[in-house]
Amino acid sequence: MAQVELEDKVREAPMPVAGLSFWPWFLQRVTGVVIVILLTLHIVVNHIFNIAEVEDDILPGLVVYKDVADRFETPAYWVIAVLLLSFALFHGLNGIRNILLDYGLRGMGDRIVIGALLGVGMAAFTFGIIGLAAFIA
Repeated sequence: MAQVELEDKVREAPMPVAGLSFWPWFLQRVTGVVIVILLTLHIVVNHIFNIAEVEDDILPGLVVYKDVADRFETPAYWVIAVLLLSFALFHGLNGIRNILLDYGLRGMGDRIVIGALLGVGMAAFTFGIIGLAAFIA
């Protein structure tokens, strides 16, 4: 009897809307993979190579502001930093949206949250770019 009631409830439940809901889900997975790759690249280049350079007496010691500014003269560092910033922001903010959707947020509430998260994301991205721009010599 309980099985029949459950099957009736499942049939009455609204079907998920395909289309626009696919892209946030898909991009959450893509950005997660790209973040792992970019973080690995960041750690290897900015931290492991630094230790090797200090041990080989190429760098005098700790990395200071000038060393970071010199690195950012290379476009590859800018590309990695901006991609890491943008993918991490999207991944994190979309994750917050997904959590709220899991708790039942729908309709106008979803639109309000998307707008608020979009505003927070744009402000954080702008702040991050300004922080990176501080290294322009």
